[in-house]
Amino acid sequence: MPYVNIKLAGTVSKEQKKQIAKEITETLQKHAHKPANYTYIVFEEIDHEDWAIGGELLG
Repeated sequence: MPYVNIKLAGTVSKEQKKQIAKEITETLQKHAHKPANYTYIVFEEIDHEDWAIGGELLG
């Protein structure tokens, strides 16, 4: 059972999430032979002020 956790700085639309989930699920089916109905994907949207790169906050 694949579990994919996607953490994003900022937000994406519902349509973007649908497309991302679809393509990741298809990739796991094609390359890892994992069934779609057992593939779990979670989106975590993190505020820019809670995410830092290179010691600098994004927001």
